[in-house]
Amino acid sequence: MLVSPSGPANVGAVCRAMANMGLSDLVLVAPRCDPSESTARAYAAGGARLLTTARVVDDIPAALAGCTRSYATSSKLGLYRRQAAVTPRPAASEAISLASSGPVAFVFGREDYGLRTCELLHFDRLVTIPADQSYPVMNLAAAVAVICYELRCAWLEQTGRPPLPMAIDSGPAPDERKRVMFERLFDALAAVGFFFGQNPDHLKYALRHLLGRVDLSVNEVDILIGLARQIRWYVDHHPRRVDPGRRAGPGLSGRADDPSADASEVVD
Repeated sequence: MLVSPSGPANVGAVCRAMANMGLSDLVLVAPRCDPSESTARAYAAGGARLLTTARVVDDIPAALAGCTRSYATSSKLGLYRRQAAVTPRPAASEAISLASSGPVAFVFGREDYGLRTCELLHFDRLVTIPADQSYPVMNLAAAVAVICYELRCAWLEQTGRPPLPMAIDSGPAPDERKRVMFERLFDALAAVGFFFGQNPDHLKYALRHLLGRVDLSVNEVDILIGLARQIRWYVDHHPRRVDPGRRAGPGLSGRADDPSADASEVVD
């Protein structure tokens, strides 16, 4: 709910922020601008439909009719307001929990001076964005965006929906799948002479514990299995070549199990 907004650009930007976060019920209380202006439509962009569906009412009581909970936003904190104010996150969580029982309103004041003190008596809760105290007064659309974002996060959490639905979540890899991964990975690394020296197992332990600290998903384990498979294929199909006269190091040996092999033995 916007109380007496004066700038069509701000109204349009508010519509955009609401549309971004899946909100669609906008109420304008005695607006001092025309929400159908081209400037408002330009700033609304993909949220322009909210300009046409917004309800316009004459006063705050008319806007709050039917609401089960109302939150006023303000950056002006006196002694009482400071004690009563909450930040957006708990307010959003509470609002989403209450939304199933009826409409919940978040109310924003005028661009130039916000909500009047007498108007705050209309609302159940006071919400303050914890901006830096050197300049806590936010642009109207920016303040709406913060609240809309917190409402979105609270809704996603309470409904159990993934924050990023486009992300692939294959779940954590089971132990048996990780065993296959380590067997293939160790075999491939051995084939390129990675495990060398008198105690090669210490590298296996290090790799095992390094990857064990990562919560590997099924997809990630499959990627590493594919990596090991490709390494093994390359070793099997590409004989090693080294420069004549050079002794092969651990990664250049013609025989994976003998990193000390003489280079002359493996030169084509």
